[in-house]
Amino acid sequence: MTPAPTPHVGPNVVPDQIPTLTQDMALGHVPKAVSLALDARDAEKQALMGLSEELVQNLRPEIERLTAEMVQRTLQGVWDKRARIAKDVS
Repeated sequence: MTPAPTPHVGPNVVPDQIPTLTQDMALGHVPKAVSLALDARDAEKQALMGLSEELVQNLRPEIERLTAEMVQRTLQGVWDKRARIAKDVS
């Protein structure tokens, strides 16, 4: 497996110093720094997903209002089209 290109992570870190995980590397052999970095990334992801849930909950009344408005406009359009067809048939 070839390592992915390393993004720029800061002026003090040289890409050659960042260990690369391989498929055959046992979990116990993962360097502590990599393990801590992965745990930090996981915690960051969990915090972001929690924020997402909180935002959706806060926006729920507005989402419901917009959805109801869209459904009402759509059905009004269907009714208007149906009325035009009925008028043309008469």
